[in-house]
Amino acid sequence: MTTTTAATATAWPVDPTERRRHALDQVERIRETLEAGVSESQRLGWLAPESVQALRDAGIMGIMTPDDLGGNEVDPVTAFEIIEAMGRIDPSLAWATAILLEGAGQLATHLSPEQAAKVFGEKLPLAAASLAPGSAQKTNGGYVVNGRWDFTSGIHHANYVAATFWTDAEDGRTERRMALIPAGQIEIQDAWHVLGMKATGSTAFEVNSVFVPDEMIFDPMGTPRRSDTPLARLGMTPYVLQMHPGMVLGAARRALDEIIALAPAKRRGSRINIGASKSLAESSWFQRELGELDAQLRAARALAIEANKRVRDSLADGSGIDLELLDLMQTACSFAGKTAQQVITRAFRNTGAQAIIEDSVLSRLLRDINTILAHGVLGEIGFELHGEFTLGLQTLQNRRMV
Repeated sequence: MTTTTAATATAWPVDPTERRRHALDQVERIRETLEAGVSESQRLGWLAPESVQALRDAGIMGIMTPDDLGGNEVDPVTAFEIIEAMGRIDPSLAWATAILLEGAGQLATHLSPEQAAKVFGEKLPLAAASLAPGSAQKTNGGYVVNGRWDFTSGIHHANYVAATFWTDAEDGRTERRMALIPAGQIEIQDAWHVLGMKATGSTAFEVNSVFVPDEMIFDPMGTPRRSDTPLARLGMTPYVLQMHPGMVLGAARRALDEIIALAPAKRRGSRINIGASKSLAESSWFQRELGELDAQLRAARALAIEANKRVRDSLADGSGIDLELLDLMQTACSFAGKTAQQVITRAFRNTGAQAIIEDSVLSRLLRDINTILAHGVLGEIGFELHGEFTLGLQTLQNRRMV
């Protein structure tokens, strides 16, 4: 099937099984380009232009956007697998891609159909967002937005930036809103100098007295304005939770790839008796550790897949995301993050001196995973939330958003 909007990048099959296969094939088709862009992305502090263009041309950036707006919408399991495959190439690549395609999908479902048609008219719009609330003043027909917003992943590639602010509702409550601003009306700051995840470009931006009309204001936590596609019915938090485990599990699998390739030739013996030392591949202690790490990684992946299959089935039968499923998704995220950290750390340590070189794959993965775990979605707070749920202390109303 080929959709007819100007934003369409590729022709994707209609059948879900064929679409999944096609989507994963697209990642493999552009793999060399994405791998070649990793070093340049690290140097720039954001994704290499060639990588972003390849993702656009392959249709990957549209996997959470409905087909009628030029997207190539896939189910939650396939979305997870796509981000997992990119995480195996580079966690920063997977993170920035996930944020940008999530942003596009959010615009498609939260804007009015008329406004979405305008925004998606020429090509698939990429959107970056910051949830840290800034300032906006209500005025006739919209808001005047001012302030600085931090941690805006993917902003260098975005066509629009969503700036969060608080506003007073008619009933007196304070409500969260997002103002959708064309990228040309914001000023990107040079504020992303970090230990890891350098290529996400998660820097700050400033807005100075920009008028944003009401039709470009939406509630990110509210009910989407269209609900005719499965992903439109997810809601913001599950929207994020479905894919984030993939990026860290892909990174952990890459770490095992690296140590497995090295093991036949790598020797970690005594300096006095180095000639008699076995290779890692021949050492029973390493075989045992490798077997355990692989099992842990498979277990974390199985939990993430289980969660996403249940999401897929719940959306298909119209039952939506209940508290139990939301808890499962968050627990899968935290378990994926903790497992990935363990796997990458052990692979790094077993590699020895070769791993400490600044531009080595394992050195980058070690920095990246520890940086990622500073983010609440993949951090250990998810286990605390799971404990609260298990003890019967939670409701959908009192559950915290990490």
